[in-house]
Amino acid sequence: MTNQIPPDFLRDVAKKRGVSDAELETVIMALDGNSTAAIASMLEISNIAVRKRLGEVYRKFNIYGRGPGKLAELRHQLYYQYQSNEGEPSSSEPESTGPAPIVLGSRHQDWGEAPDVSDFYGRSEELQILEELITEDRCRLVVLLGMAGIGKTVLSVQLGKQLESDFDYVVWRSLAGSPAPEEIIGDLLQFLSGQKRPDMPNDLNGRISRLLDYLRERRCLIVFDDFETLLRGGELAGNYRSGYEGYRKLIERLGETPHESCLLIATAEEPAEIALLKGEKVRSVQPMDSDEIARELFDEKGVVATDKEWQELAKRYGDNLLAYKIVAATIKEFFNGNVSSFLKATELFVEDTLNELLEQQFNRLSPSEEEIMYWLAIERTPVSLSRLREDLLLPVSLSELLKNLESLARRSLIEKQDSTGETSFTLQPLIMKFVTNKLVANSCMEIQEYARTKKIDNIRIWMSHNLGKESAVPKKTSKSERISSILMLVKNQLQFLFMRTGSYDDTIELLKQMSSVLEEKSQLEVGYAPENLRQLLAAMAA
Repeated sequence: MTNQIPPDFLRDVAKKRGVSDAELETVIMALDGNSTAAIASMLEISNIAVRKRLGEVYRKFNIYGRGPGKLAELRHQLYYQYQSNEGEPSSSEPESTGPAPIVLGSRHQDWGEAPDVSDFYGRSEELQILEELITEDRCRLVVLLGMAGIGKTVLSVQLGKQLESDFDYVVWRSLAGSPAPEEIIGDLLQFLSGQKRPDMPNDLNGRISRLLDYLRERRCLIVFDDFETLLRGGELAGNYRSGYEGYRKLIERLGETPHESCLLIATAEEPAEIALLKGEKVRSVQPMDSDEIARELFDEKGVVATDKEWQELAKRYGDNLLAYKIVAATIKEFFNGNVSSFLKATELFVEDTLNELLEQQFNRLSPSEEEIMYWLAIERTPVSLSRLREDLLLPVSLSELLKNLESLARRSLIEKQDSTGETSFTLQPLIMKFVTNKLVANSCMEIQEYARTKKIDNIRIWMSHNLGKESAVPKKTSKSERISSILMLVKNQLQFLFMRTGSYDDTIELLKQMSSVLEEKSQLEVGYAPENLRQLLAAMAA
């Protein structure tokens, strides 16, 4: 390539595009046919650094898509420009103007506030599945479902870049700002019509009909990210907040009406209507664990883990890529890059950023869902449907329990496991740690609230959950390890809270007084609370 185009021409074009000297050096080597590994060796930099430099060049030339195709497109652009200008770069060559909107021939793209994915890696299996659903199966609606932090946003952008040549129009929108349905459809109609002020109906149904006209006439890919922000909290999953019910009409009509376009929804919570729409043209995909991406995140920070350490990291953090990103930075900054030291010092590290994301999801739960999450944290290991029904203080029908479990699954908060013909339910390690911390903190808060008010109505968790229950851990586990970790954590936190104020003895007396009051009540009134307090007092006296 470089022996066909003079180096001075390449440098001039690169300068106009804002390509740095280091990026230019790297891309010239790539154009000459060198592999990423070979370039890294010659320049004495990492493979990731090579990919980042090339990614920046592609971005500055508005080139997106898959690996080798991007380099071929860059080669074509450079050679075409050189031939067109007879070896002289055009002074009128437009500079890159950012991601939206971009027009390539008859193809139109508007990436809104989509993040840069020039250094995207991994998720090849999910990309292939999604591409087949959209391009081969011609799905009209695809849901990309998963809890916060697993990389849905980046995956949705990479998929759009990868499929842009298959669509006349590509538009990516984040719904984090909760736009009204009429507003977002008006935005789509403006983009698809190419008019600053398109003539559009005032009513929602009319706008959806007009949108469907465009989706039938042209092949369009529309991506909605952060869809869960439109859904209501405090009740079972999948229901819309007041004023956003129009999105249900939009999804139902786009899923049911024949057209050649596709709506991709990336969300941490699945809308309720999706279950009824699922079929040949409406599908749901959940990203899987990605060891490859996790290792790349560590490689970026210069952190190296052994296979044994990776097994422990995977056991702790599952498929949450945000967790790996934060953990890698923590190991680098506070443990001098030593993974083993980090693992020994931390049972399960949950940083503030992750806590905030998980708190947002947890706060959306209904009371019955919250009760089940606490029980799964108490059980620790996968629990069967029948055992879970036995745990619950008040009798609940099987259909009601299944409804709640299905809601938690739509929120991406629980895992189902099938063994010996029976389905069991559990939490991912990261979720397990968060819910355990939440349960312990709230249990202690209830004790503090009782100390203030002397009202047993304020110890709801103590009554509804058996905090001293032994978990169903393997029989070879020692007796001390089988003792409820929840109750011991409550004891430790209460000791910390009350010893700090010099009132530990008063706390013992308070618990005894609570226990005395509860003994006078019926089991129906106080549930597990008397046994919980008996075990707690025994633990504190030990």
